[in-house]
Amino acid sequence: MSSTDETTPATAETQAAATLPERLPLDGITLVGTVVAGKASRAMIRTSDGKIQHLRPGDALGKATIAAIEPGMIHMIFNGEAQRLAMP
Repeated sequence: MSSTDETTPATAETQAAATLPERLPLDGITLVGTVVAGKASRAMIRTSDGKIQHLRPGDALGKATIAAIEPGMIHMIFNGEAQRLAMP
């Protein structure tokens, strides 16, 4: 990684919740990590079925499109409206 890459460290609460069954919300998606590295930025999402997805700007997340990734947060476009998802 270059010196301009930013990896968002998970909070202690997020780390603890990620390893315990039924600790993270299961009724939707949860942002569990981000790596900010220009065009190589990516986000790690846990879906309601427990699967982990690695997404980049432009990727689809359900009916939303990932518009941008920043430390600890993703920006999405859903039905023409901007929305954000932050790490718990």
